[in-house]
Amino acid sequence: MSVKMISLVKCSLAIAIMLIFTSLVYATPVESEKLLAEGVDAYNSGNKEAALHLFEMLISKDPSWPYGWLWKGTVLSDMGHQVKAESAFKKGRCLLYPETCEVSPGDDVPEVKDWPWKNSRPDHASRPATLQEASDLTEHSIYDDRSVHQYGRTFNDNSGQGLFRGLESYPKSHEHEGDELMKAGMYDEALHSFLLAEEMDPENPELSRKVGDMFRELGDLGSALDAWNRSVQNETDQKLTDDLRKKRADAYSAMDMPEQGIRELMKIEYPGIDPAVELQKGELYSRLQDYSRAEEFFQNSLLSDPGSADASLGLANARICQGKIAGAEEVLDSLSSSSLDPDQAVLFEKLKKEVKNYPPARTDDISFLFSSPELLIMTVIGAIGIFYFRDKIFR
Repeated sequence: MSVKMISLVKCSLAIAIMLIFTSLVYATPVESEKLLAEGVDAYNSGNKEAALHLFEMLISKDPSWPYGWLWKGTVLSDMGHQVKAESAFKKGRCLLYPETCEVSPGDDVPEVKDWPWKNSRPDHASRPATLQEASDLTEHSIYDDRSVHQYGRTFNDNSGQGLFRGLESYPKSHEHEGDELMKAGMYDEALHSFLLAEEMDPENPELSRKVGDMFRELGDLGSALDAWNRSVQNETDQKLTDDLRKKRADAYSAMDMPEQGIRELMKIEYPGIDPAVELQKGELYSRLQDYSRAEEFFQNSLLSDPGSADASLGLANARICQGKIAGAEEVLDSLSSSSLDPDQAVLFEKLKKEVKNYPPARTDDISFLFSSPELLIMTVIGAIGIFYFRDKIFR
């Protein structure tokens, strides 16, 4: 046998051994999906130990697939191992978005191999504008030639019948992914993940709330309002519903729509008086120039939070606008300029100046008559005297 032939045989044997080793160490795409599905089944049945074992097996065979890491993080988080969970979530996030991953010294982030799914992730440069677009992305096939889809929606191989049973928990994986991206300040990508999760679990109010929060961070308040409204419709916890209405009121206020903001606040059912809500009502009524109602709500806020400088300044302004100068001055005198922040201090000085320069002839405020016991007694005596001697006085 020639030297050339021997070299060829050796090369062939080396390639064969390498392929055998690779098949033993690395899972095929179908095997990865199967391990993932089995792990999700175990998780759904409450067997977290078995689920963790399966996800770790998936990671050992396919360390470059992010969903193995994300599911491992989910299980570890549920088991109370937060530090390990955060590490797994970080690795999953880095695999999903390697271009934005910041690796610290000592971080063990697996390298993304040139496998079929490495570059198959949908482009997240522009976020989906609607839930339908997000749904379209979930149908993106990462193994088109096998009709196997990334999120387990379809599997045409008969041998895989029932393979993806239990994958309804995928929304949780997308939610965790979104949480991690949100922590990293990647709001566009986080929004995409939350939209995918919401599309799969549309009646989950927490997912809709997170979608709204991301739209708000991105400056799209109209879409945020729509998402929060979906959350309100599905939320059964009254406190969470009230919190959502406060967010909606804030958005309407930022959009210069005070009437809609007031309507949201009026639907809040907090027990007792929430000073922050009453303060916001006062501010919105002031913007509508309904200073009488504004005064009422600023006073309500101060009843629960007497030290609120914002409520005091709002009350003083509302009284000035109604010509109640003595009442406004009394409120301003109760404030200490040293306790105010810069913006409050500017408004405080402005209101003090308005009170000082207010034309006396324009005021119909007679509250000064009741500002001290002596004046009150004299006023009552005078009124009684006028009543009894009215015939002589007006004869």
